Amino acid sequence: MNTETTKTLAIGAVTGALVGAGVAVLVAPQQGAKARAKLAQVTELVREKGPMINEKGHEIAEKGQEVVGVLKESLSTAKDFKTEAQSAVGEVKSEIQDFKQSHNSTGSGPATM
Repeated sequence: MNTETTKTLAIGAVTGALVGAGVAVLVAPQQGAKARAKLAQVTELVREKGPMINEKGHEIAEKGQEVVGVLKESLSTAKDFKTEAQSAVGEVKSEIQDFKQSHNSTGSGPATM
């Protein structure tokens, strides 16, 4: 997921939460004046906190991108390690096979005393 998509999703989630809170205030069973007062409070809160929430959303999106980068790098390192380990195992198996064949072809077994 690219940075722009992540930022858009974060902003959309915050906006959706705020709109949902406003709708909840409107549909909650309260008297009209009380509901309007509550909505005015929520609106003022959104005006005050909206920019900060937006900024935090952008920060979270940026941190998410950093985490994705680190995870991709870690995955690449793990794949490289796996490849090297498989190669080393193959070499060891080959050495053991060669040793067994050379040991068996000379006809000499373990020395007994």
